[in-house]
Amino acid sequence: MATPKSEKDLHLPLSRVKTIMKSSPDVEAVGPEPLYLVTKVTELFVMDLAKRAHKNSNANFLEYKHIADIVQEDDTLDFLREIMPRKITVRQFKEMMAKKAAKNGDDSSEDSSEDSSEDSSSNNEQE
Repeated sequence: MATPKSEKDLHLPLSRVKTIMKSSPDVEAVGPEPLYLVTKVTELFVMDLAKRAHKNSNANFLEYKHIADIVQEDDTLDFLREIMPRKITVRQFKEMMAKKAAKNGDDSSEDSSEDSSEDSSSNNEQE
C-alpha cells in the first residue's frame, strides 16, 4: 500500500484525530494510512458542510445557525441533530418550559385525582 501523504496536506492535527479514533473501545491501534484517510475525509466533510451552509445563508459570513439549519434540514445529517440543534432565545426556552410544566401539571393532576379516587374506593372497601 502506498505511504500516506505528508501532514502538510492536512489542516487537522493527526495526533488529535488519532486520539479520537483510539477513544473507541473497538480500536486498539491506528495505522498511518487509515489515520491519514480518516483525517482527510473529516476535513472534506467539514468543508462540504461549511460550503453548503454558506451557500444557504445568503450572507458573506458563516454563523452557527447556518450550519445548524443545514443539519436540521438534511436527513443525511440526522446523526448531528442532537449535537447541533437550532439556537433558541432564552424567551423561547422559558415558553417551552412553561408549556411543558403546564402539560405535566395537567397530567399529574389527572393522575393524582385517579390515585385519590382509587385510594378512597379501597378505603371504603376496608371499612
